[in-house]
Amino acid sequence: MSHGPGTAQYWSALVIRPDDRLDADLLAAIALTGTTFEYAGDADFGTGVHATVYAADREQVIEVECAEVGAKALFIRVRSRERAAAIEANIGLHTLIWTEQVLRNQLEFSLEQDPYALVAMLMACGGASPEPATSDLLQRALEHPAEQVREAADYAMRMSKAWTSFCGVS
Repeated sequence: MSHGPGTAQYWSALVIRPDDRLDADLLAAIALTGTTFEYAGDADFGTGVHATVYAADREQVIEVECAEVGAKALFIRVRSRERAAAIEANIGLHTLIWTEQVLRNQLEFSLEQDPYALVAMLMACGGASPEPATSDLLQRALEHPAEQVREAADYAMRMSKAWTSFCGVS
């Protein structure tokens, strides 16, 4: 969880299963935190990344999907750390979730088995800068002896730029 670039908002993200959606049930769970988010629009980046934005005043929950590798996350942009934590907790009660730290720890031991999980790991940053340990893992992946791992790391970085540029101006 962090401050968004140039904003007073708190940014966080949770990776969810690719077949989960920010549907009426999940929106109702989020509404239990005191805010009702409503559909505000879609964006398709032509890179295989699609975003669906739900907003409530100046707060947002953005469902970001990278269909090419089966990764999906919820980017959370709210006014306080406490609001973000409450929303994350309610989402976690209704679906499986993964954070940047959890995905990074898993990838430390399985990078060669599932290198495209690097995309999900960067999605878990939610458009904010990754933690230093995540950046270190990504750098090691870019220098990895296996070509597939290097390609996956490069792809993850390109996709990250797509959703980061969108989330920075949405």
